[in-house]
Amino acid sequence: MRLVAPVLAATLAACGDLPEPQMFGAHVVIAADPGLEPCGGTLVHLDEFVARLADVLSVDPPTGDDRFLVYWLAREDFHARSGCPEGALACASGDRTSTPVLPLNHELVHNLAATMGPTLPLFAEGLATAFEGLGDEVDHDMWPHGAVHDVLGLLTGTQLGQANGYSLAGAFTTFLIERHGIDAYLRMYEAVGPLETARGVDRIFREEFGVSFDDSVAEFAALDAPDCGKLERDAKVLECAAPELEWSVGRFVHHRSMACEQDDVVGPYAGDDALVFHTITVPADGDYLVTVLGDDPNNRISLQPCTLCGSQGVTIPAGQPPFTVALAAGRYSLRLHGPARARTSLGVRIEPADASAP
Repeated sequence: MRLVAPVLAATLAACGDLPEPQMFGAHVVIAADPGLEPCGGTLVHLDEFVARLADVLSVDPPTGDDRFLVYWLAREDFHARSGCPEGALACASGDRTSTPVLPLNHELVHNLAATMGPTLPLFAEGLATAFEGLGDEVDHDMWPHGAVHDVLGLLTGTQLGQANGYSLAGAFTTFLIERHGIDAYLRMYEAVGPLETARGVDRIFREEFGVSFDDSVAEFAALDAPDCGKLERDAKVLECAAPELEWSVGRFVHHRSMACEQDDVVGPYAGDDALVFHTITVPADGDYLVTVLGDDPNNRISLQPCTLCGSQGVTIPAGQPPFTVALAAGRYSLRLHGPARARTSLGVRIEPADASAP
């Protein structure tokens, strides 16, 4: 969750006045309050996320009566009706999620992971944060602060959130998966109970990873990773599988209209964000000049490498002077941002910096 409620299922059963399901996908069903309308590609986005992550986790995506039920509720009385803890953005339990924000893929990770049983928040929220994807975030990259030892003993997602430990948990999870593989990580995840002691965690690390917990934390803390911010450490299972746009004659040029009702537009997230997901392949290392044009202040583009490290992501608003950015060769997530409330037009051009020199 963004702060998980262990007793959410029972709480939801006691809560009345929840909307009936109205939108039915292959793996996700949405029950939305009146007046809440998703953008045209949102349900497909949720379905694809569940399917791709289920493949990563080696579990079957839910279908039929087992589909995940997402309650999309109005903000005004969200906590009273959802049963989510005060201070929680959203929460999930079993096959249900309650959220005032759509999409919010973090909770779907919890839904998929529910079959593995409960574990410590360091690993439960770490898995959800590592795999939730980029969403509509445009944060500047920054290495997560804090020490893993300080959050190991926390027993609730609320405590982890109060310690600002979500990014740290996500980064540590990504490190463990990269270091030991997803299968070993998932065995550890299932073996660590929700009340596991530090000694118990160390024993499980030695059994599954062949290394102590202290040595794992020390190796993680010693990483020299100036180009590995939170966003770079996301798995991006959906973003980096998005349709690829091609370069032409040594440059990349793309222009389109964007409107919430279009079939490939995802949103509205927290209220007024519409996104289109693509990928591009940068042909060679170098400095590139990026120009973004748009007719709304919310128009911008975000580039994030599909590798964990080695190149920082960048977000560029429309209307700025051409921006020079160093890009490593390889595949990138390209997200086109606009408002959900209005149709806009957005264009982007990426070309080698020396090609534009006079």
